[in-house]
Amino acid sequence: MNSRETMLKTLNCETADQIPVTPHWWGLYKFQLAGFLTGYDREAEAWSITGQELAEVDSLFYEKFHPDMFHLTTGAPKIKESEAIREEKRRIFEAVYKLESYSIIDEYIDSHYQDKEEIIKSGIFDHIQILSDKYKNECVLMLNEGNPISWILDPHGCVGFENGLISMIDKADKMEYLINKCYEAILPRMEALKEMGGDGYIGSETYCSADIMSPDMYRNLIFEAQKKFYTALDRMGLIPVVYFLGDINPLLDDIKQLGVKGLMVEESKKNFTLDIGSIYDRLEGQVCLFGNLDSVYILQKGSREDVVRETRRQISVCNRGSFVMANGCPISFNTPQNNILAMIETVHNEGRVR
Repeated sequence: MNSRETMLKTLNCETADQIPVTPHWWGLYKFQLAGFLTGYDREAEAWSITGQELAEVDSLFYEKFHPDMFHLTTGAPKIKESEAIREEKRRIFEAVYKLESYSIIDEYIDSHYQDKEEIIKSGIFDHIQILSDKYKNECVLMLNEGNPISWILDPHGCVGFENGLISMIDKADKMEYLINKCYEAILPRMEALKEMGGDGYIGSETYCSADIMSPDMYRNLIFEAQKKFYTALDRMGLIPVVYFLGDINPLLDDIKQLGVKGLMVEESKKNFTLDIGSIYDRLEGQVCLFGNLDSVYILQKGSREDVVRETRRQISVCNRGSFVMANGCPISFNTPQNNILAMIETVHNEGRVR
């Protein structure tokens, strides 16, 4: 059974012989590995590449470490918008901030979200097609992006963080409408992803965890939109995975009902604990769990022995299937390659499902 077969079986919550392993390699580390940058000062250059150039960055990481999953970013669009279009988008973006009407929300959706053919033509998934042609038979290709709740509540989002949280109380009806419309509007993007060879989608659900808003607020305004979205992905033949940032302990029963195949979580931080064994037990084999080895204090700053020890601990408490060994956040700059290899090799050598 190769990496692709093992990963697909595990994500389907079926018991494979071997625990799969993948670093969390969305983000900038792979650009550092490829020599594009050494720090955040050239971040914009990394996000500006697309097509063959971006495919080569991903191929280099894959050939170096041989993870069981491609963890892909979105490429830069080939087609540049005119200044007139950008100015009109800015006007609408600023107007939707006030949530004065449903019509301005509709105008925002129409101006900022593309249909499937426009997305394919833009070239943002060209690298996925290239990688699919080369690796489709041996490895699963997963795209990771921020999801609509992130684009809405981010400090640079269309409603913003503080204003968004206040609006979820003062203008709950319009926020619910906006959230639902945004999740619905990215389905053509998912259709384009599938057509270009992607196997699945990892949605980074930021700003809606229990350390930011109450579970009831999440359930009342966000949950149904996410459930419709991830269920639709499954129906169209994409593997739906959610990367839920923050404290998800009070939301695990809800996450089990989202229609996702997999759950990625952060490391423990900000005064909450995300114990991988406890989360694994609570998911009851209904959703595949990804590991959360600490990306900074163990993977980057720890010794090889530290990495091996924590990897062994996680695979020992999650060794009954429906588990993928991983680190909790994107690999940070200057992480030793030997530490990444230590995590992968430990799982490949010792990660038998029991």
